[in-house]
Amino acid sequence: MGYGDIINHSHVNNSEYRERQGVETINRAVVIKDGSTKGSAAIDFTSNHLNLKDATAIVASNRAALYIGSAGDVCVLLTGQSTPIATGTADGNTANKLVDSTADFSETVTGTFIQKRDIVVNTTDNGAFAAFVGDVDSGTTLSLVDVGNSASDKFPDGNETYEIYRAVLFQNVAAGSLLPIQVDRVFSLGTTATDIIALY
Repeated sequence: MGYGDIINHSHVNNSEYRERQGVETINRAVVIKDGSTKGSAAIDFTSNHLNLKDATAIVASNRAALYIGSAGDVCVLLTGQSTPIATGTADGNTANKLVDSTADFSETVTGTFIQKRDIVVNTTDNGAFAAFVGDVDSGTTLSLVDVGNSASDKFPDGNETYEIYRAVLFQNVAAGSLLPIQVDRVFSLGTTATDIIALY
């Protein structure tokens, strides 16, 4: 299998990876999540608010492919969709909702409308609170749900900042799978696979 799309050419010197007959291979990896206790206690560097390059506990880069060692779901932010599709401040305090009277979540003119399964991250709480968009109630109100589709109250105080991302939830990924995609973030929300390695 060739991995030509995995390595970011603008940031990698040709001497840093092997190339044979035009096919690039991977020579860097970092464990993102590991349920094993081999060598240390289990680790988990998934994050709802930090891209791989911004993680402080590990040295990682964006644009990673993923190896999934154990079966499960993996929720990711693809490199091409890494910019938030909406940001703002919640100014309402309705249970299980994101209310922003200045927003237009149903805007279709600019193509930035919010849709079901987008991820809302409460940035005031450094991503500790994140939820899926269950429904777009109106231009200013979103219903929030957890991965089990139950109501989720992630903006309990009002006056909390948020970012909304068009994430992708890969469901039922088989153990031993290589996902040759470019990933900037592996979300805690929705990720159930316990062995994930980022490959560069």
